[in-house]
Amino acid sequence: MAPVAASFGTLPTLDQVPDALTSYDPRAYDSLPSLGSAFEKFQQSNALTTVMGPIRDLFLRYNVNKDLGIALLHKHFPILPKHRLVDSRNMSAPWDMSHGTNAIAHKYDGVVWPRSFRLNERLFVPYEFGFSDAEFPSLRNQDFLVELSLLLHERKLDKVLGIRVLDQHNSDLPVEVTEGNVNMMIRRGTVPDEELIPAPWVFGYEDEACHCKEFCRVDKGNHVEKNHSCG
Repeated sequence: MAPVAASFGTLPTLDQVPDALTSYDPRAYDSLPSLGSAFEKFQQSNALTTVMGPIRDLFLRYNVNKDLGIALLHKHFPILPKHRLVDSRNMSAPWDMSHGTNAIAHKYDGVVWPRSFRLNERLFVPYEFGFSDAEFPSLRNQDFLVELSLLLHERKLDKVLGIRVLDQHNSDLPVEVTEGNVNMMIRRGTVPDEELIPAPWVFGYEDEACHCKEFCRVDKGNHVEKNHSCG
């Protein structure tokens, strides 16, 4: 996977960044585990203790908790290499981005920009995206990102946890469900809590955990891993 320039510094505009430093590799998303497998590894690693301990402390110490959260690395459903999972208005779906591999790209008079990042070696690379018709957020604090990278590697959580930009975070819609190849954010209580798996964590005076609903799609009697997986 090619590193994105945003990994350790301010995210510049398209005309300020060389293409080679902002390319998106589809394997960053495609190689993610299913939600069930990801959560199993999360539990085996006792990762919640690290999330609510040193990771939370790190976010608060650098005062990035209003802009960034920590996320369980998982794949919603398979997408084509020419597609990217793009979040817009509390819904995310595969967008055709076959016209280029820049991590930041123009479309529909707006900008498709990296929203979720995972570690590749010591660099954060994008695997999910957002869409804005004006300004878009960035990863800014180099010292924080370096320290988080070291912490995740030290705890062997670099393949388990990543970063999520919170620009579109809505605490009233903390549950993510999948219909076909579309993810939607809905309110808590609309599906049974026992079917939910915590995925992103948002830190503050009152910590929040958003959740994903896990289920299997069945096609002609066979499990088809196209939604938050069959495990």
